[in-house]
Amino acid sequence: MNSTATKSSGDWKNLPNLITISRLGIAVLLFAMLTLELQGWGIGDRHLALNIATVAFILCVATDAIDGYLARKWKMVTAFGRLADTFVDKIVICGSLIYLVKFAPDLIKPWFVVIVVTREFVVSGLKSYFESQGQEVAPSIGGKLKMILQSILIPAVMLVEGNRDFVAGMSDESIWKTLFGLLENLTEPLFWGTLVTTLWSGMDYLVAGVRNSKKSDPVT
Repeated sequence: MNSTATKSSGDWKNLPNLITISRLGIAVLLFAMLTLELQGWGIGDRHLALNIATVAFILCVATDAIDGYLARKWKMVTAFGRLADTFVDKIVICGSLIYLVKFAPDLIKPWFVVIVVTREFVVSGLKSYFESQGQEVAPSIGGKLKMILQSILIPAVMLVEGNRDFVAGMSDESIWKTLFGLLENLTEPLFWGTLVTTLWSGMDYLVAGVRNSKKSDPVT
């Protein structure tokens, strides 16, 4: 949630912020399903566990869009909401990718996750520093595209990994097998698109940070 009319005080217990906090609970379900499947504690059903995790992830993305929309529409954007929203987003995205290194090692490589996580740390640090100086670094187009592609890539990979064996026994004429094939073919372009936009948006923030720094330098 980003707005120039951010409230620094007031009642943080508004509906958009409560929706943001609820995403933490959904994230717990998401990571619980992935952990149970990874460790073999009780479920033993890869199809069920990864499909539940996919639904949980999609709910996290949907509620993220809803709380931001409501906060702007009802003028309920708060400093707490902005911080919590960013914090939860990073937990859901980075946490899911870390798990997918194990579930989808052919596609989600450790180096890819390191790049994504590093970008998040760098951008968060830059934004915090410049906001402390009274400067605002506006979200970039690359950053928005990166978030969209991440939000599609992660559930797509979960669905592919969770349903590979499930559709293997279906006939080649099955609509589900056809859809599965299309989704599987889509994951690699999504991966590279996410990588490119992650690097692009990171550079955008670095450049914007340097420009803001130069503007704030005293003339000598």
